Amino acid sequence: MKLRSQWLMLTGLLAISIPAVADDQLGPRAGKAYLTPGMAIYRAPNGEDLRIGPAIGFGYMVNRELGLELLYSEVSVDHQGVIASRYDSNMDRQGRDAELIWANALYKVGRFGNFQPFTLFGVGLTEIGDSTDTQINVGAGVFGEINRRLSLRADLRAVHSSDEGGFEPFAFIGLTASLGKIAPPPPPDSDGDGIADPNDRCPNTPQGIAVDANGCPLDEDGDGVPDYLDECPGTPIGAAVDAKGCHFEDEEAISEEVLIEFDFDSSELRPNEYGDVRRIAEFMREHPQADAVIEGHTDSMGTDRYNQRLSQERARALLDRLVDVEGIAASRISATGYGESRPIASNDTDEGRQRNRRVTGKADGTRMVIRMK
Repeated sequence: MKLRSQWLMLTGLLAISIPAVADDQLGPRAGKAYLTPGMAIYRAPNGEDLRIGPAIGFGYMVNRELGLELLYSEVSVDHQGVIASRYDSNMDRQGRDAELIWANALYKVGRFGNFQPFTLFGVGLTEIGDSTDTQINVGAGVFGEINRRLSLRADLRAVHSSDEGGFEPFAFIGLTASLGKIAPPPPPDSDGDGIADPNDRCPNTPQGIAVDANGCPLDEDGDGVPDYLDECPGTPIGAAVDAKGCHFEDEEAISEEVLIEFDFDSSELRPNEYGDVRRIAEFMREHPQADAVIEGHTDSMGTDRYNQRLSQERARALLDRLVDVEGIAASRISATGYGESRPIASNDTDEGRQRNRRVTGKADGTRMVIRMK
């Protein structure tokens, strides 16, 4: 079989330019067959000179690293070796073609820029004239990326002959082309966040930061500060925050009030008023800084002196209930009687006088509230 004309045709076809693009694989692609035309440099067992001849390989990449391939080459060699003289003692010492048919396993190792190193190991047959020799070859080489389909290839091997023994050199230089449809390259992702640049609304995201479908750093609480910078996660929606994602707080005045009426000439709390007492006590427990002011009052029946004392007793009744029953500290409560001096209704009617027989209690405090945007 003569390869020279076929080799020239194949190398011409494979040299058609395909725009070079980035890819994470170099050389033949995983799951693809590939064709490798080139030139072989070979010395026959016990030969004297290195000779050059055409060669062609066909292979298949089982995965990203492992490939299986066949290599065929014709090289005109000298006949100083034992193989040739053993089978053809009358032939002259001129050159004769050696045909090499080898099966190899190729394994990609590492990567250096646009270069992909690989190792080789295989077995095969070599025919020189009427003789056939079984050979083992082992070596290493490199693919140089031209584009996603086409690569330069060079490898160097040591060849061991089962008949002649010893090791002879073999080198191959050529092109490697992946066959079949090649998937388009993935779009660029400059910041490496997994979102292609055309769809990335937040380019230049720091490495290792979790992003959403738009390529923007996650912001679980929606405060505008990405999670990786947020020192106060869980901020309420709509809160005004600083650069660290922490919300601002404002002080707000709060209060709780009760109004309790009394029977005529009485300073005893009615049982139906206990709920109001409990309400102001709960407020004071929830806000430990809150203090309460109690004011006692009467209607206009009786003397000013008597009403003054009665209003004080009424104020004291509410204070005692808060302290003795509800457990509020007495230091947080002030109680004052105002007699009949501060009516809220007319003392000319029964209804008016009932409204004036009263105690008011008011607890004032403050709380911190989140400032909204």
